[in-house]
Amino acid sequence: MTDPLSALLEGTAANARQRFDQRNGRLGSSTTVHAVHLQRWLGEMLIPAPGCHVGTGTWDFTRFVPTTDPVTCGRCLRSPQVRQAAADHVSPQLELELSHEDSR
Repeated sequence: MTDPLSALLEGTAANARQRFDQRNGRLGSSTTVHAVHLQRWLGEMLIPAPGCHVGTGTWDFTRFVPTTDPVTCGRCLRSPQVRQAAADHVSPQLELELSHEDSR
């Protein structure tokens, strides 16, 4: 049986992982977009964090927010895995086929 605090913390970590599914991240109001990796938090729990391991300046990991914007962090982009993922990235925007019909 898990104690209530551990269950709450694991639920919080699981929620954070779900929010970042297939997304990049931004720290607070920064315009820099980071690749995301999972890091250990309070022992064995995993939470999303900047892939470049930049410090967040706080214990509040909720400042790291998900975004679908492409990675712009130079340190993150130096990673071969991030560069390949960025090259493979397909925009979620749908292409619209525009046709021009003569309406005379």
